[in-house]
Amino acid sequence: MKRKACQITALMLVLLCALMLTGCKSEPLPEGMDENTLLQQAEQIREDLTAGEYQQVVDAFRTDMKEQFGVTVQMVEEVMATVSEAGSYVRTTDTATAGGKDENFDEPYGLAILYCKHEKKDVIYEFSFDTSFELIGLSVRLR
Repeated sequence: MKRKACQITALMLVLLCALMLTGCKSEPLPEGMDENTLLQQAEQIREDLTAGEYQQVVDAFRTDMKEQFGVTVQMVEEVMATVSEAGSYVRTTDTATAGGKDENFDEPYGLAILYCKHEKKDVIYEFSFDTSFELIGLSVRLR
């Protein structure tokens, strides 16, 4: 029971990290960060998420973020369970990108937002990447 509470707390920290990153003032992408590459990276992780390849998602996280927040396959499963009622992925209908600099991490990042149609409901996937295109945050929610 205590282990489950710790895991849920760690999951909330990852989600909080993603929300902090996505809640920052929108700016242009950091210097040297290409929008097409950012969206391709985001689509790859979205593909892994919707295919249930959660270990691939865990592996995509930058090592320090994975260790700091204890990102595990179970945590990713729990994130995806929050949108399970949406049904299977159909297609990406729109995308957006933004940049920012988070004071808590003191580094610039790129944010990719994917608006996706699923069988029953739409889902928004948000991915934050450092300038080396390593995953540093994600958020998945019903639209």
